Amino acid sequence: MLAPRHTSWAVLAGLTVTVLVTALFLGTSLRGPWDGVYLFRDFVTVPDPVLGANTLGGDGAPRAVPLDAVVAALSAVLPAGLVARLLLVSPLLLVGSGMSVLLRRHGAVATSVGAGLAIANPYAVERLLLGQSPSLLGYAMIPWLVAAVRSSQPLSMRVLLVLLAAVPAALTPVGAVMAGITVVVTALVVGSRGDGVGSASLGPESLGQRAVAAVALLAPVALVSVPWIAAGLANPTAGAVPEGADAFAVRSDGYLAVAGSVATLGGVWAEGAWLASRDNGFVTVLSLVLILGAAGAWFTLRGAWQRPPRSGDRHVVASRRSVDLAGAGYAVTVVAVVALAGPLLPVWRALQVVPGLALMRDTHRWLGWAALAVAALLAVGLAQALRNLGSTRLAGAGLAVTLVALGVLTVPDAPGRLARELHPVAVPAEWGQVVSVVNEDPEGGVLLLPWQPFRQVDWAGSVQFLDPLPRALEPEVVHARDLLVRRDGQELLVGGEDPAWTDQLRTADGQLDADVLRAEGITRVVIWLGSPGEVPQLDASLTTVHEGEHWIVLEVPAP
Repeated sequence: MLAPRHTSWAVLAGLTVTVLVTALFLGTSLRGPWDGVYLFRDFVTVPDPVLGANTLGGDGAPRAVPLDAVVAALSAVLPAGLVARLLLVSPLLLVGSGMSVLLRRHGAVATSVGAGLAIANPYAVERLLLGQSPSLLGYAMIPWLVAAVRSSQPLSMRVLLVLLAAVPAALTPVGAVMAGITVVVTALVVGSRGDGVGSASLGPESLGQRAVAAVALLAPVALVSVPWIAAGLANPTAGAVPEGADAFAVRSDGYLAVAGSVATLGGVWAEGAWLASRDNGFVTVLSLVLILGAAGAWFTLRGAWQRPPRSGDRHVVASRRSVDLAGAGYAVTVVAVVALAGPLLPVWRALQVVPGLALMRDTHRWLGWAALAVAALLAVGLAQALRNLGSTRLAGAGLAVTLVALGVLTVPDAPGRLARELHPVAVPAEWGQVVSVVNEDPEGGVLLLPWQPFRQVDWAGSVQFLDPLPRALEPEVVHARDLLVRRDGQELLVGGEDPAWTDQLRTADGQLDADVLRAEGITRVVIWLGSPGEVPQLDASLTTVHEGEHWIVLEVPAP
């Protein structure tokens, strides 16, 4: 085992790489107007988030519960621009620092490689390009959760450590599910008395003891999941339609078809989140080299565990359980994700109507375990190989830098793409006027038009984004949630969340009837100007209370 001084240096090395690689990918995305907002696909922020009627998800699935509430609360004490930037970069900083802590016993080479590869991989980049930085918090906390479960502290202290690690993950439902699965599997398979992949000490815990610990360690994850579970129970089948399985199944994003794309940690369903480099032969070869290198590391480390450790290197001999868990984390996840997009797709499609399963329909999300397994195996494998060869620190540093560079080269166009598309933009001054007009009377509901979930306006750039107004308005907001996904020449409507009465709002031939609006509790209508979509014919009785360059606000008169 490394001395505390050496483990501190190892953590510092990993943190240094974490900051550098994060800066490479997102440094430019932090620049821009300090009071600007991010309007990039699913990642949207507002200059004045509120704890309003929409904070708990409204009538739809609680996808951003309790995230929106936490962001609004933080923005009450910190500048909203700072909160938005923290939300963007924290997943990468947390996953890199988590790998540094998890692998610290293996030295600076392991922490540097583990941290760098946990950030620089197709999975993390494709999630960022979807605008799903917040949902990456579940991925980011996996190393922290494993370290908490594997800690040699008493069970009560491990429960507290899991609670602390689960809080960021549980800001979104997906992150909470990832946290729960990570805790249970790690506790059952590996147990405590060690704090990382490759720890030599397994401890005397029996399967029964590990099962008891798993239940206890799952409790804090369940506790912090209560906000989104409670919100979800109000409408447990919202958005749960069979088409969701087809729309969000992984697909080929390069040379290697679906299986190869997933095996190399890509294959996201949205074409807009693909990197052009995934069609580059050299990049494809590098991606395969890293995956094969992780497989070789698994085989070598597993064999090293079977041999009696030599004096002085007990701390680097990988345990069979830990290494096998990492290998299974990659293999099982990849096989399951590919199967759910192929032979098991009909079954997966039928299961979507089961309450709660629609949460898992974007199967690319679950490749986070595979990405971290590859990073950990390569990191520990390289550290062990260098020790076996008696290499110098300089050689180790050089190889660590080389391996991290290879990771970056598997996504070579990511920094430029993120710099061009993901950055804060200035909100027109009119925004504040619209928000003030609507919020001055929080009674009644607000209807957002055109009736579609995404907006695209010239002042925000060329990328579509989710409507941000629900995060800034205090009254209950009625807005489109059903998503039309175009892929493989098909149009798939992932619906089930839009109210039936809104069907008439989809086209210009529809009628925005004041009587219908009053019956549904709508008192104001906000229309985005210059955004794609049709605005139905307006009832002549609606009163214009604001008309500007970018928005129109109408009031529904009392009967």
